[in-house]
Amino acid sequence: VLVPATSEAQTIEQAVASTITTNPTIRQAYTRFKVREEQVVQAKAGYLPSLDLTAGYGWEQTDTPSSRAQARATNGDEKTDLNRREIGLSLRQTLFDGFLTSSEVHRFNHETSSDQWNLFAAAEDSGLEAIKVYLHLMEADQDVQLAEKNLGRHQHIFEQIKQKTASGLGSIADLSQSKGRLARAQSNLVAAKNNYADARSQFIKVVNEEPEDLRQPVPDAVMLPKSLDAALAQAKANNPTLKVASNDIEAAKYERKSTQSNYYPTVSLDLGGNWDENVGGVSGHNNDLQAMVRMKYNLFAGGKDVSRDREAAYKLVNAQALQQRSYREVIDGTTLAWNAYQFVNEQKGYIHDHVIAAEETQSSYAQQFKLGQRSLLDVLDSENELFQARKDYLKAEYDELIAQYRVLNATGQLLSSLRVTQPKAWYGEKTYEGGVKKA
Repeated sequence: VLVPATSEAQTIEQAVASTITTNPTIRQAYTRFKVREEQVVQAKAGYLPSLDLTAGYGWEQTDTPSSRAQARATNGDEKTDLNRREIGLSLRQTLFDGFLTSSEVHRFNHETSSDQWNLFAAAEDSGLEAIKVYLHLMEADQDVQLAEKNLGRHQHIFEQIKQKTASGLGSIADLSQSKGRLARAQSNLVAAKNNYADARSQFIKVVNEEPEDLRQPVPDAVMLPKSLDAALAQAKANNPTLKVASNDIEAAKYERKSTQSNYYPTVSLDLGGNWDENVGGVSGHNNDLQAMVRMKYNLFAGGKDVSRDREAAYKLVNAQALQQRSYREVIDGTTLAWNAYQFVNEQKGYIHDHVIAAEETQSSYAQQFKLGQRSLLDVLDSENELFQARKDYLKAEYDELIAQYRVLNATGQLLSSLRVTQPKAWYGEKTYEGGVKKA
């Protein structure tokens, strides 16, 4: 997996590349693809002749009416013992098999393409998973910073109330209330650290690397569609899941054609020769050569061929149903990703206004509290509101980033937008029907 040259920081592109390189699911998908490639080679073997060589050497004892008469005349025994030698060479070339070979070649071509697109789909989805854990870890780290800042503010307020209470200017109730809010801030920090530890563990699980100096990513705005209609059009054209479903349908069609080959006769060209010696109790060589065109036509197979045809027809219907389900899921996934992208962006503006208002309120309440115009509860509530507003804005920022990457994933352009290049081996030994085209 190739990524552009970067600094020492662990970029999101590097995290995605590492995930694709080491992910077991992708390795499994690649192995399945290579298995299919070998099946294409095996299917094409039906176009070629089969050449067999047989040979044998051993002892033969013959006791037949013709051999007994000869044996009595030569050695007075009714049995003939000879050292038998055999050499045979046969070639068979199928001339017509009811289109079985061509159908199987097409079928395995499309099954190979299906698994190839599955490989690319797995890479896209694994890339999105890596992006999510990358961004969740960054968000969790900033949540810890917010929680630490919030704890510092509550510690400052608690110390102020503690001094006022000690000097007789504050109440025990205010001190208790401040102490309770301080404990809640400490609890929030512990929870934030726990979330960070979980996010870090998930990062290592997915990326297979320790996180180090993560950098804020910027999605490729040029590759993001400008509207929902544009996103849906790109998804229909590029989403690998739909490519998988289309190839599965074509494979099912050719599988049915393969089963229908049983309704036709098979015609083959058979060439053969045998060079034997001391066979059948007769001393000396026994040679023969053959050149035959043979036909075989099954007239009755107990209804098996008709049943297989119906089975293949049901498989085709099943593949078509799966394609319809995949289409709906892609449309739904693209729409949900686009909605999240649009509405989170709109929501973020309001949350930003909330943060500004909460900061102004917190500052004003702190000043008014010093003048005795606000209660401690007002000040503590304003601190908590500011803390929550900042957390909400932080979450909205990362939700927007994830939504953008989800849109790119739904339209099949996630890895391209990151400039992550798939290995050449993923494109296969050749280009297959309905498969991924080499760049």
